[in-house]
Amino acid sequence: MTPRSTPGAAAVRTVTTTDGGTLTQGDAVGFLRTLPDATARLVVTSPWFTGPFPASSTDPTSPGFVKWLDPFLTEIGRVLRPDGSLVMELGCCWAKDAPVRTVQNFSAIGDLLAGGEWHLLQEFYWYNPGFLEADVEWADRRRERLDDCVSMWFWLARTPDVPVDVRGVRGFQNHLTRAYGNFLVLGDSRADDPGQDDVPGDASGERALALAERFPVALPEYFIRLLTREGELVVDPFAGTGATALAAETTGRAWACNDFSDEATGIAERRIDALRR
Repeated sequence: MTPRSTPGAAAVRTVTTTDGGTLTQGDAVGFLRTLPDATARLVVTSPWFTGPFPASSTDPTSPGFVKWLDPFLTEIGRVLRPDGSLVMELGCCWAKDAPVRTVQNFSAIGDLLAGGEWHLLQEFYWYNPGFLEADVEWADRRRERLDDCVSMWFWLARTPDVPVDVRGVRGFQNHLTRAYGNFLVLGDSRADDPGQDDVPGDASGERALALAERFPVALPEYFIRLLTREGELVVDPFAGTGATALAAETTGRAWACNDFSDEATGIAERRIDALRR
C-alpha cells in the first residue's frame, strides 16, 4: 500500500520479471487495464486507507473515498474470474482533528454490496504489531485513546461458491487462535528480509514509508493458499514492497503486481531478486 495512486495518472513500466510473474510501477488502474478479462483467481491488496482525502471528524464516512476507490474495483471485477476472490485490507482511521474514528472502509464495503454484484464472504482480523509502534496523536501523545493492534481484511466475491481449501492454511496460526479461525496472528516467513531496512539514502522519506507499511509475506500467502491452486494467477495492484509477489513466487502461483511508488517497487525488486539467488 502506498498513498499516491490516482486513476489514469501515470504510465505503467516493467520493473522486473520472473518465470512466475511481473512487477510493474505505475497507476493501479492503468496496471489492471493491461491484464486480460477473467484471468485472475485472486486479487489480494491493500489500498490507501483514506485515498487522497484527509481523515476528518466532519466527514467520517468519506463519500469521496468511496468514489475514488470505484475505478479500481471496476477493473478488479473485470480481471477476476467469475468465481474469483477479492481480499482487501481496508481499515478505520483516526480523524486528524478529533479523537474519533472515520469509517470510510465500511462505507466502501456497503456501497460495493449495495450494487448487488458482490458478496462479503467473511472478514479477517490480522494482529498487526506495526500499529503498536505507530505514533498516534490520540493514543501515544495525549493518552486519550488506546493503540490499535488489529487490521481488517475483507473477503469478497461475486458468487458465494468460490474455490476454498481450508486445509491449505493449517499451520499458519499460533496458540492464540483456532486452526481455522479468522483472527490471524502471522509471523515473518522465510521470504521476509529485514536487511532491506538498511539501504542508505531516503531524502524523500518514501523508503521509510514503504517499509513501515510492509506486511509479512505470510499474510498474502495465507490467502493464496486458502483461495488458489498452483499455477493460478494472483494480482496485487497496490503491492508496496512486494509481499504478494514473494508469496506467489514461493508457492508456485503466477502473479502480476504493481505499485505507484518508485521506492516501494525498488525495494520489491531487490527482494524478488534476492529470492531468486
